[in-house]
Amino acid sequence: YLLGVSFLHLLPELFEGDTSNIGLFLLVGFFLQLVLDYFSGGIEHGHAHVNKNSLGKFPFLVFFSLCLHALLETFPLHQLNQGNHIGPFLSGLLLHKAPIAFVLTGLLISYQLDKKIIFIAVIIFSIMGPLGAWIGGSINPETAIFKPLLAISAGIILHLSTTILFEDSESGHKISWKKLTPMLIGAFLALLTLQLH
Repeated sequence: YLLGVSFLHLLPELFEGDTSNIGLFLLVGFFLQLVLDYFSGGIEHGHAHVNKNSLGKFPFLVFFSLCLHALLETFPLHQLNQGNHIGPFLSGLLLHKAPIAFVLTGLLISYQLDKKIIFIAVIIFSIMGPLGAWIGGSINPETAIFKPLLAISAGIILHLSTTILFEDSESGHKISWKKLTPMLIGAFLALLTLQLH
């Protein structure tokens, strides 16, 4: 659903008007989500591959990655509202966020944390989405920073939606250099074609 909404609503909005370097920022968002996946253990996909023994008393990296992901992926809401595409995107995000909240809560409970800490963590996570939408709405769409931030958000959502479709359960969201190296080389070669264009 998120992949379809991205192609039908988010990307058309993104490619209206000045589109210089939009592809570059889409790639930045795509690879940024790859890094966030590594630290979060894949909770953005509604499940976890986290080894809690390796994380300490509170899963700070997992929590920070999830919050940053939630903040950045809701950035386009205001822009899509201007183009009357907000309904499908918002419903996709809500469908996406519900399992994350459940998995995050379950993970925090498995750490046997105090209930107050769990409650505060879930509240902070819940605020990140509206905060991202508010930040996106507070930036003037005419400023130079707006389209790049929108493209980074779109890249994150494209990575997320394709990973949900194509991930295998055996990888555990570890960075596979056999997969990452050709991806980085391919992205670099594609960037070189910008110089030839």
